Amino acid sequence: MSLTDPLDDRALVLVLQELTEELSDVSASSAPSPQLSESEAREAIRSLTARADLDRILDDEAAATAAARRLLDVALADPATAPVAAPIAADPPADDQLSVEAAGAGIVLLAALVSWLQTKVDIKIHRKDGKTEFLFHLRKAAADPQTLNSLARTATRVLTGNDTPEP
Repeated sequence: MSLTDPLDDRALVLVLQELTEELSDVSASSAPSPQLSESEAREAIRSLTARADLDRILDDEAAATAAARRLLDVALADPATAPVAAPIAADPPADDQLSVEAAGAGIVLLAALVSWLQTKVDIKIHRKDGKTEFLFHLRKAAADPQTLNSLARTATRVLTGNDTPEP
């Protein structure tokens, strides 16, 4: 049984909100990444997960909740994030424990997915001639060249629930 199974949708969103805050704190202390606006975060995820219909997923509460559950499962299985995610999932915060009001599942999913990715890669933003380009730099210098492809497949699987074929 997964730690996500007993969580109702509201508790799931609260867990991901707290996880996002904790992962953001950890990432900021090790290597600060830029704070992305919602539109920048959508663009960054869209550039990494070209096969996922990101807007449909984020704007549909049921689809976003299902993807949020998959993301929490990934965070719980990931050796880098499990030590942070497991205690939060085991003892979900109450509504009044969070510093901000709980947002909809889509926006929480987006923020949590970006925070999880930032435990693996630095997201660099380049703006030129009215265009925004996102560069994903692996945090580990000796990482296998397939790591970014694996992250892209995992992020796509989180969003769509489907495994994607190799490009």
